[in-house]
Amino acid sequence: MLMLAFDTSASAVSVAVLDEARVWSYQEREMERGHAEALMPMIQAVLDASKVSLKEIGGIAVSLGPGSFTGVRVGLAAARAFALALNVRVYGVTTFEAWAYHVGKPAWVVLDTKRDDYYAQFFDAEGKPTSEPSILSSEQLKEKLPFDALGTGAEKLASEINCGLIQKISPIAVSIGRVALGRMDHPLPPDPIYLRDADVTL
Repeated sequence: MLMLAFDTSASAVSVAVLDEARVWSYQEREMERGHAEALMPMIQAVLDASKVSLKEIGGIAVSLGPGSFTGVRVGLAAARAFALALNVRVYGVTTFEAWAYHVGKPAWVVLDTKRDDYYAQFFDAEGKPTSEPSILSSEQLKEKLPFDALGTGAEKLASEINCGLIQKISPIAVSIGRVALGRMDHPLPPDPIYLRDADVTL
């Protein structure tokens, strides 16, 4: 089945078209803002490069977060709109799961919160979570050393507490699609995972 996968939860927009056998095309673009404006043109570009139409897409895979409050909402709104228009299912994948996919060793996935802490979850060598998603400070994570880390906050954390650093090779949208394709019979619902309330100023 052809899967359209995308992520707008962090400081990048990542889009991929893939199936069980191969990645047809992908794009990933770093950006701090403008995710909503960038997503649709990138989806069209990836579809064009794959030489497939939206009508051929059999499912939508999207990051549920945690991450940017606005970014998570942008991705989920787009996924639900595509699913409704195409009459296909949305497959939710947590940002933690996507980063942990096929790492092949125990590791903490740490995501940048843009504050003095991290969204964090520990995964075993098979990519299965062995802790609950949490918000942890660098001091709390330091108590868990030694360990390897990956994710949008990993480089910052490594500079703070000298943990091991794992570099992510494949685009995050590809990992989201792979996780979704691997559990099509028991997908997560497309509900956001924020871990913290949005900052609101009145």
